[in-house]
Amino acid sequence: MLKNILPLALAAALLFFGWQAYDKAKPEVKDKRVYSELKPYIPYKIEKRVGGLSISSTLNDDIEKPPATQVYHRLDTLEKLWGKKYLKLENNQLFVLDDNNKTVKTILLQNEQELSYVKNFFGL
Repeated sequence: MLKNILPLALAAALLFFGWQAYDKAKPEVKDKRVYSELKPYIPYKIEKRVGGLSISSTLNDDIEKPPATQVYHRLDTLEKLWGKKYLKLENNQLFVLDDNNKTVKTILLQNEQELSYVKNFFGL
């Protein structure tokens, strides 16, 4: 009896822990329209390398190599820090600023969902 249950229990445990690891490594959910308009201005990109994934910055040519399970969380953290410095929210307008605080792009937020995404994700 134990010989029949042991492989099933082991398979269930592996499936459970695999799902937990997958769920923990997922990045935060982003609003597709707003994020796609911001993406050209965000200076962080994920690069595939022989040793795994790395995050490169166009601001100062830094390359970060976080552990594989933390790559997307680290990218989210870097994007949030960038957003606090280079984004400005007024009413339903999101302004992308440059280093001199001049507006590079204005994004009109179309609904409450986009507005709450910007407020929650970037902390504006």
